[in-house]
Parts: sequence; structure tokens; C-alpha cells
Amino acid sequence: MTTISGPAAGSAFDPFAAEQRDDPYPSYAALRDESPCVRLDRYGVWLISRYDGVAAVLRDWETFSSAQGAGLEPVATPEEGGVILSTDPPDHTRVRRAVARDFTPKAIGALEPRVRDLVGTAFERVLTGAEVDWIAQVAQPVPTTVMAELMGYPDRHRDEYCRWASTIFDSMGCPAGGATPALAEATGGLFGFVAGIAADGEYVAEGWADRIVQAGAQGELGQGEVVSLLGGILVAAMDTTVNMLGNLAHALATHPEQWALLVERPELVPSAIEEVLRFESPIQPGFFRVTTTETTVADVTLPAGSRVMVAFGAANRDPRQFPDPDAFLVDRSPNDHLAFGRGVHFCLGAPVARMIGRVVLSELVANAAEIRLAGPSVRKTNRMLRGFDSLPLSVRNRSRR
Repeated sequence: MTTISGPAAGSAFDPFAAEQRDDPYPSYAALRDESPCVRLDRYGVWLISRYDGVAAVLRDWETFSSAQGAGLEPVATPEEGGVILSTDPPDHTRVRRAVARDFTPKAIGALEPRVRDLVGTAFERVLTGAEVDWIAQVAQPVPTTVMAELMGYPDRHRDEYCRWASTIFDSMGCPAGGATPALAEATGGLFGFVAGIAADGEYVAEGWADRIVQAGAQGELGQGEVVSLLGGILVAAMDTTVNMLGNLAHALATHPEQWALLVERPELVPSAIEEVLRFESPIQPGFFRVTTTETTVADVTLPAGSRVMVAFGAANRDPRQFPDPDAFLVDRSPNDHLAFGRGVHFCLGAPVARMIGRVVLSELVANAAEIRLAGPSVRKTNRMLRGFDSLPLSVRNRSRR
């Protein structure tokens, strides 16, 4: 058994480095093979890279606690880190129960017609064969509108949602002292906006915000938890879905044989959504936990109080779990990926993201004859998200020759 002073210690690998942005997967492969549980000296944390190790950590909330937040640095309060991400049972169970009914299959199914309308409107601008920015025209506006309407928020500030969310996610990968004026503006803007909505009752009756506020009024949630949820659900849903949609379009444009297979077999649309979540997991390099007791991962002993990163992108390319893991295969089955986590902290908004992805892709397959890159793409410079800031595409309508 290896201890903290053993050969797994001392890694100079930096998962947040700019050079990892374009293609982190060779580094992930080396970590999985050589140091599946490695201490990152730069940050004083441990990184878990194999699928079985990541899955085991995610399932064991009692040993690997979320109470100090999911980012690189511990948070002072659950509200600071988001009450869904920064609590363990029983508090996590109580908070999640207060909003869970909005994420049932029946509730999500009722949203689909509106999402299909939004996608249809977006595709009127996209299906021309001319160069369009997929991120600006589809990946951002569709989830933004969906989440604003679900929450029951007024129209103002919708153009700020993605910037607020990306800035807050980026801060989760910043070391102590890394806070910026942009982060202060984003957190102040977002949580000032939702706190004002809650205080003034400026939300649509029977929307998600209404039910969260009512849960606070009935004593199910504290006031800080109410505001944290009103902002946190928006942040979590926005960037996960935006980046999934961007990664999806890029994967299809760069794998034309998989696009052709989808056109031939549109019943594979749900499978393709799962595959892009595995192939290019939107949360990368990963979230953090802290050990509550001494424990062992991959024959490495972690002392109590160790901060541990679960590397979703590395786990989802592990050949021990996925045959030919670096191939994008829309018919991959089984596909038990970890992009949405596992266990009690499994992503609450996963059904919404999947439904939006399925509607976008099914409409694309039904209406587009071709999807291809139309210019250089621009990757996000975000320390906790993998996706694109700009993705120029040409998408030709089937009716155009």
C-alpha cells in the first residue's frame, strides 16, 4: 500500500493548465495507467482518474463529503458553494426534496413542446447552408430561454445568464486568492437578481422559483438556501447544457460517418446524447470531495481531510470500462458514463439537459442534410468547463440542393 509520501505523491501535472484545454485526453490516459490516484503538488489535492475509482468516490458520500463545496478551495458555507453541491445528507436530502417534483419524467415531458418550438425558431436561422455560430444561435439561446421560463423569471438579464454561469464555474477551479472583479460582478449580478425576484414576488406563479420561495415560506428551506437555489439551479443547468450542445455539434461535424449513421437510424438520437456526454464531458477536469476519514483509493492511502478531485473526463475515457474509448460512437451500448455524477449528488437537472439535447438533435437529424465546420472554433478558457465560446458551422437544409 502506498502512503502520502510514496510514489504517487509529487505530481507536477496541472489539470487546469492552458495546454490541457485543446486535448487533455493523452494526459488523462497517462494518469490512469501510471498514477490513478495522484497528489497534485501545485494544489495540494488528489486526482482520481480511473472509472472505478471515480464511481466509488461518487457513491460514498459518507467517506467523500461534499460539505466543503465542489470546487478547488473549501467554501465557508453551503450557500457560498451552492446548497445542492455543498451539502451531504440529511441536509442534501431535505434541500433536494424541496425541488425534486419539478424533475420527474412527467414534468420534463410536459416541457418538450415548448422546447421544440424554441429549437424550430433557432433552426430557421441555422438551416441555410451559410456560416453560423452554433453557440450563439442554438447552444446558448435555447437553454437560456428554457431555464428562464421554467424558473418563471422576468425577461431582463437573460443575455447575462451564460456569462454569469461561466464565470462562477471558472472560479471553482481557482486557487485561494484567485477571485477577480469579474467573479464579484457575476455573483453580485446573479444573486442580486434572484434575491430581488424573491423579495418582490417578481416570478411567474407555479414556476420553479415560485415553488422554491414557497418551500422557504413553509420552513422547508432557509432564506439563504432559497436564494442559493434560485441562482444555483440556473448556473448548473445553463453551462452543462450549453456545453453539451456545443460539444455535440462539434463531434458530429468532425465525425461525418457518425452523422450519416444518425440520419440512417434516427432512433439512435438518445444514444448519441449519452455518447457526447461521455466523449466530451462538459464538467472537466472535475468536481471535488473531502475525505472524512483515512481511506484507500487505487492502493493509495488518503488521510482524513484530503481534498480529492473526481476527473469525469478521464473516467469517461477509461478503456477498462469503455471499449475503444477515444472513438465517438453514437450507437455505443452499454454507456454507463459519469458525466452527470453518481449517487446522492447525481445531477438534478440531468433529465432537462437530456431532453433539450434530444429535441435539438432529433430536429437536426430530421431537417439537416449536412453539418460541417465553417471556420476555426474557439474553446472556452474555463477552468471547470469543456466546451466552445464560438463554433462556426454550415448546416444545410434537406430541401436545399
